[in-house]
Amino acid sequence: MRIGKIALSVLLTLAAFSAVAQKHSAVRHYPMVNDRGYRNDIYIPNVMGYNVYKADLHTHSIYSDGDMTPELRVREAWNDGLDIIAVTDHMEYRRIERDMFHYMKDYIDPELRKGKKAVNTNVLNKTPNSQGLLVDFNLGYKTALREAKKLDIMVINGVEITRGKLGDYNALFTTDNNAIYDPNLEQSIRNARAQGAFIFHNHPQYSKKTESSMPPHCEEFHSKGLIDGFEIANGLILYDRLIDYCLKGDYAPFANSDAHGFVSARFPNAGKEYYRNMTLILAKDRTEESIKEALNTKRTIDYTANMLIGQEELLKELFNACVEVKPLSKSGKTVTLMLKNNSSLPFAIVVKGKREQTIFAHATAILEVNKSVDVLKFTVTNMLCGKSLSPVISCKLK
Repeated sequence: MRIGKIALSVLLTLAAFSAVAQKHSAVRHYPMVNDRGYRNDIYIPNVMGYNVYKADLHTHSIYSDGDMTPELRVREAWNDGLDIIAVTDHMEYRRIERDMFHYMKDYIDPELRKGKKAVNTNVLNKTPNSQGLLVDFNLGYKTALREAKKLDIMVINGVEITRGKLGDYNALFTTDNNAIYDPNLEQSIRNARAQGAFIFHNHPQYSKKTESSMPPHCEEFHSKGLIDGFEIANGLILYDRLIDYCLKGDYAPFANSDAHGFVSARFPNAGKEYYRNMTLILAKDRTEESIKEALNTKRTIDYTANMLIGQEELLKELFNACVEVKPLSKSGKTVTLMLKNNSSLPFAIVVKGKREQTIFAHATAILEVNKSVDVLKFTVTNMLCGKSLSPVISCKLK
């Protein structure tokens, strides 16, 4: 009997401890945020039967002038909820390489080195000497791919072709980055094209003479069919004057981080007020064939600081896939509508005569309209299908 009382006492004590432990388990068992950290999942429903993949197609690593290894760049993208990343290092400018050469100066055979410094690491605006570019431009992709396989994230092989005032161009889906460089910019682009690469113009600059046209050499590349898209948003810089040029010219728009250091440094409020830049790609599946097909058919939407930029019909389809509009109740002359957002993206709408209203991510907003309204029309103000143009959504209420 005494043993039974002791056993009961122990059981009660353990139960009480367990209850306390469960109560504080979120604190006691909170795992340390290590190099893998947590994935901030971003949910977007299928649009027009396509999956919506979140991509950053312009980043840099220690193999050019970035401060992170390709592996860390992949982990960072995974943490931020991305599905696809491209590490697109500069061929012509490789700051870290110079430092590493100096670091390894006693490691390299003096007979081979002969006191020389790193060779041709800065040939943005000059012709390299006869030794050419001596490094392996495919290594960044290979190392990124190893980490990507562990995290189930897609890495696209690519490189940034850079010529200072002549502009910067990302080549995606390359097969051999070592075979692309040429002192002539156009020839470099053509070399990438020969590998089946998709080319977009990074952080394009405007012509000083006109408001929305490109410098003459850029327009020449475009007219020759060498350019497939434009980076409309780079970091938190929005090239709004080129939105019309891009969309009316039937080019694919892109929004990327162009990260060299931590992405969080470029997007100080990411995770609080908005996500990092993303190019939303509407594709059948996450294979190179499907992603490339989506880019070639211009099924991309830019996301930058809660703004969405793209072709009007794509934006409308995205909104309709994310937001459900249903009558909730009737009272007198008014009908109360429920606008349920089933996505991780916020939307701002304006109904004629009313103030702007936000439909927050994974939340429901209420809107009252006159019961005589058959078709509700509203403008989605955080979407742009032109420099100053937002799509108008129509919803049948009867």
